Amino acid sequence: MGAKYSVIELDVDPDGKAIRAELSDLVGRTSVPAIWINQEFIGGCNDGGPNGGGIVQLEQSGTLRSMLQQVGAL
Repeated sequence: MGAKYSVIELDVDPDGKAIRAELSDLVGRTSVPAIWINQEFIGGCNDGGPNGGGIVQLEQSGTLRSMLQQVGAL
């Protein structure tokens, strides 16, 4: 889609272990990718987040584009 985004590589970031621990506290999991849009946890690629489907489901439902537009990422 050409969205603007930031990436934090937890395996190379000096705070990676602390960030994983915080992920566990925030969303109950430490797996990555952990995708966030406008401070809302979306989930991973195919799972997680409040809707259970991750970013793929959001894209397939047509919701992702509008979410990204709302935050100025598109």
